Amino acid sequence: MCDNIEILLAYILLFILGINNSANDIGLAYGCKFSYKRLVLLFSFFVILGTFFAYKVGKTVNSISTYPFLSLTITTLILVVSNYLRVPISIHTLIISSLAGLGFEKVNYSIIFNIILSWILSPLLALIMAYILYIIYENLSLPLLKKINFIKIMLLLSSGLIAFNLGSNDLPTILGLYTTSLTLYLIGGLCISLGALFGKNISETLTKITNLSTSTAFIAQFSGGVSVLLFTYLGLPVSTTYAIVGGIVGVGLTKGIKTIKFKILKKVILWWIFAPIFAFLLGVIFSLIIKNY
Repeated sequence: MCDNIEILLAYILLFILGINNSANDIGLAYGCKFSYKRLVLLFSFFVILGTFFAYKVGKTVNSISTYPFLSLTITTLILVVSNYLRVPISIHTLIISSLAGLGFEKVNYSIIFNIILSWILSPLLALIMAYILYIIYENLSLPLLKKINFIKIMLLLSSGLIAFNLGSNDLPTILGLYTTSLTLYLIGGLCISLGALFGKNISETLTKITNLSTSTAFIAQFSGGVSVLLFTYLGLPVSTTYAIVGGIVGVGLTKGIKTIKFKILKKVILWWIFAPIFAFLLGVIFSLIIKNY
């Protein structure tokens, strides 16, 4: 019975993840005036496709899983606050931070270190890639209309890549606490897809960090997607959120630092710092309560 309740909580969290992290995928394309409902359909297809490649990340998370029910409880609470604040947050940082707190006396810190390092490197890689790709794109000698049509098609494909990463990396970060079962992963993919129907407000927040055209949106998204795909191959649970924002900042910097809306970016980054700290501290508190009582 307990296992069923825990899996149910995981699915509820995946639904919330769909609300929050669909912004990473749909937000940029939506900011370029694509239909939100059609984007949700595209998103859902690639999320479910990604679940077929989720085993490796799920195995990594499963190897450090301690008190998974409490980890999901902490993560869910902080995600609800994040949704209320309309700030995109990484599910990975919350789960891994809460796991580190819950098992602070015996957790494998070498694995934790590698994961945290990947959180830092993935947005930096996306930022650098986006900066370089946009400069290359600007110097292409193609007619303007052909450029625009090409970028619109590529933006939809990059949206598919981000959704694929959500199914292959974000989803097993949650369900990997309990299992590496493909069947349960597929059900989780459906929960994420349902959540995406309610993610429109957070999608709007991402589009406000800098002014996005169709071309800059594609390059930011594609750079973030490639970065996450690389770390997924390495079996590391990295943040699609962090990588996408890194890509957005990268394309923004090509137009000058003044184009970056630092007030919004500061709000996002501060929450990224404090949210995992809260998750870690709550994990330590719950761990001490369990140990002493």
